[in-house]
Parts: sequence; C-alpha cells; structure tokens
Amino acid sequence: MIRSSRLGWLLLVWGLSACGERVDGMRVTLGLEHRAAHGVQAAGGERSFTRADGQTLTLTRGYVTLGSVELKPCDEALGWRLLKALSPIGTAHAHSVGSPLKLGTPFVSGLERPDGNVLPLGTLRPPPGRYCRARLTFEPADADAEGLPGADSGVDMLDHTLWLEGTRVPAGGGEPQPFRLVTSNIATVDVVLDGLTLSEDEPTAERTFALAWDTWLAAVDLESAGAAASVLDTVARSVAMSSATP
Repeated sequence: MIRSSRLGWLLLVWGLSACGERVDGMRVTLGLEHRAAHGVQAAGGERSFTRADGQTLTLTRGYVTLGSVELKPCDEALGWRLLKALSPIGTAHAHSVGSPLKLGTPFVSGLERPDGNVLPLGTLRPPPGRYCRARLTFEPADADAEGLPGADSGVDMLDHTLWLEGTRVPAGGGEPQPFRLVTSNIATVDVVLDGLTLSEDEPTAERTFALAWDTWLAAVDLESAGAAASVLDTVARSVAMSSATP
C-alpha cells in the first residue's frame, strides 16, 4: 500500500511538472502602454492634470520599472502549489527568472512614449489552459533592464523602480513648485485576465496592460516622507487591461 501511494505521488508530481513545460504553438504576447483614465490621450512628454483639491500637476519626466509578469492559472490545485513550493525559483540572477508562465526581463517604461504606443514585453509559451490573472511586479531596474534612460538624460534608473519629476501649482494659483519622487521599493498587483484560454483551437493570444498616469498623483501628499513609495503603490493599482486588448 505504501509503495502504491508513493508511486501515485510520483505520477502526480510528474504530471504537474509537465504542466509547467512550454508547449510548442502556444503563445501569449504581452505589451505595456500608458493611458489617461480621464481626459484625452497625451502625445508624449509633459502631461498635466488638475486634482480634485484644485492643484494642477505637470509630469515633466516619468519612468517606472516593470520587473516581471506572471500568468496565473484559474485553478491552481494543491499539488501544483506544493510542487512550486518544492521547486522555488533560483536567486542567482539579479532580476526575476523567466519560465513558461513568467516574463523575467525588466523593462523601464517612460512617459516620453505617446499614450497608446505599446511597449512589447515579450512572448510567453505556457501550457494549454485557462488563465484568470496576471501578476505584475514593479521592482528596481538592474543593468540588464530594457529601456534604461541614456546617460545624458539626467535620470539614473539603475536600482530604482520609480522616478517622477514635475511641478505643481496650488489651487489658488501661484508659481509652479518643482518636485521629484524616486524610490527603490517593490510593488505587486494582480490584474484580471478576461477570457484568456489557450487550446489547440486557440493557441495564441495578445494582452496589453495599461498604466493610468493621471491617477498616480491624484491623492498623494507630495511633501510627505513616504510620498514616493505611496506613488509607486498607486502606479501598481493603476494597471488595467487595455481597452484595445482583443
């Protein structure tokens, strides 16, 4: 009986391991874009908006590092979770490690890109199945990150997750007051994937995530000690599926 139980467990683990293997022909192409949650699209560069408290904010430069994107199956059985616990991702690399379900290459996305202009993140080759969520992790950029600003930009994103510069004009008017928010914190958010099913009949899919830049500073106290970390959390919460996603 014990021998039979051990054999059954080994077969279960082997089967679950196979589920994590890439399957030829299955592809999910991912992208990232900026969009305003309210108002018109921006053509790139500076972006201005008026907060509910009457302050007018202008973002003159903005960069955020997306460290990884991981697809989450709709039904993760106990055995699958146990297998992942027994086979943790290695830590030898400076940034997240990729897998059939995870893009581990970090990308620095800047506001100089026009709204709606999609930054290609890469292609995953997951096994067939239904995927209900995508987990996006914003983390500090390393030397291998794609899209690092040039040395002459005055922005050093190495080891940084968020870099925002701009001005604000008080509700009653006055001279623009400059601000700069920089942090190396980490923020993670799960985004609902609507109808992402991969099968022999539908082996490919495309999904684009949108960052709503006009919500990042909507309520933060720019003079508070933790303003940059609070803004990064807001950046993560601003992620949604693009309306242009099929």
